[in-house]
Amino acid sequence: MFEQILEGDIHSRRYLIGALEVFMRILGALLLLIGMSHCMEILGMVMNPTSGFLEMSVQQRVVLVFFTIFNLTAAVGLWNKMPWGIVVWLITVGVDIFLQLFFSSTFGLSPISLFFHIISVGIYATLATLIHRTKPS
Repeated sequence: MFEQILEGDIHSRRYLIGALEVFMRILGALLLLIGMSHCMEILGMVMNPTSGFLEMSVQQRVVLVFFTIFNLTAAVGLWNKMPWGIVVWLITVGVDIFLQLFFSSTFGLSPISLFFHIISVGIYATLATLIHRTKPS
């Protein structure tokens, strides 16, 4: 199968494009859930009273609102298979990784989140590269 992909078989290209579309839809659904959970946190619908929106620092509130807007925007773009959805998602991933690595004392460090970001960007990059390599001449 991998040899057929690298040789540029048209069926392999269609398979890869389909796999990328499914990946984008799954990622869009996950980002929708994450964005909705951020909305619930902003609206005070979380069970933990110590982590309410009003008890957060200004920096944490700004970041929470940023991720709420960007996750929901990326979710819509990815679900509809729009190129800007990928761009918004990659911006969100970049900002999240940056904040976790360089401002972990303020925003916390989540190894699970970092692992998810690295794996999801890796899957996207692999599929996009394989699709580009199988482009007909």
